[in-house]
Amino acid sequence: MSLEDRIVTFALGCALGFVLGYIVRSLRDIKEELDEVDAIVKNRKRDERGSIRAPKVTELSLLIVVLIVAWSAFASQKASNDVKDNQASQARVSYCAVKFQLKTNKALNERTTYVGAQANTNVELQRAQQDFLSLLIHKPPYSEGKRYRAAKSYVTTLKRFVSLNEKTKQKVEDYPYPTAEELRRCLERK
Repeated sequence: MSLEDRIVTFALGCALGFVLGYIVRSLRDIKEELDEVDAIVKNRKRDERGSIRAPKVTELSLLIVVLIVAWSAFASQKASNDVKDNQASQARVSYCAVKFQLKTNKALNERTTYVGAQANTNVELQRAQQDFLSLLIHKPPYSEGKRYRAAKSYVTTLKRFVSLNEKTKQKVEDYPYPTAEELRRCLERK
């Protein structure tokens, strides 16, 4: 046999020995562990409660479980009550906000009923006043009839303007804006 063949045979023997040695060592470790478990199981007394008996640990564990369950029940009930209170509070706020907004809208709508007519009448009044004053100060003075008609037109326009202002004033009195105090009282009611 040549040197190369001897080296290959030696290396193959080493590798095979290593693998077999590793397997044997692993099997011994497993057997030792199995013997330990077997000794523990055989030396313990068994009954209907199992092989491990530690009554103090069992009772303490049971007490902890009961306390956790009781605390969970109380915490869940408290959370449920908080949600109900929060929902009731939100419903009250929504109700009061809608009521406040509706009252504000109604006041705005009623108060603005005559705004357009009042603006037009104001312009008409200013024109009538301009015409009337222009007639009064004109040189040479216009005839008595023309001045009378201008004054009559001015008075008619003024009456219409005053009438619309009185109606607007009455709407303001009849439909006041809601106050912050009213909203606060609504929110405080249960």
